[in-house]
Amino acid sequence: MESPFAASNTTFTMYLEPIRTNINKTYQNIITLSTMPPGPIADMVKPMSFDKLSPFQQNGPFYEGFGCTNALLRYPKQAKSSIKNGDYFMTTDDIPSVLSYLQTNGYTVDTNMTKLMFKSRVSMGGVSESRLSGDRRMICMVNYANL
Repeated sequence: MESPFAASNTTFTMYLEPIRTNINKTYQNIITLSTMPPGPIADMVKPMSFDKLSPFQQNGPFYEGFGCTNALLRYPKQAKSSIKNGDYFMTTDDIPSVLSYLQTNGYTVDTNMTKLMFKSRVSMGGVSESRLSGDRRMICMVNYANL
């Protein structure tokens, strides 16, 4: 049975999240999304699994052995690009470009909802209990209206 919340999801949250790539053995803060988004940006979002940030990191109580992170890529998924490249993911420096892209392509940054979540006692960031993740930080909430 599919949840009615997933079927009509036109809102997603953007995060800045630390990851560790095993290939390069490096740490990087990348832009991730709460769910696979609707619209044209979906072509640049790839569900990926990343390594633990530290050998001391413990699995959360709901970790199922494979935690996908929806990573925002610099280029469309079909492009011949590799995770070995340092510019594979969108990062902190790319936030203005990502916001501009969203605005140009029919997305709206929901500033009211973003402010509400920042002021609330509900944590929209932090460490995930369902996947291996670092201390992610919410950037904003985004709506897509061109359905």
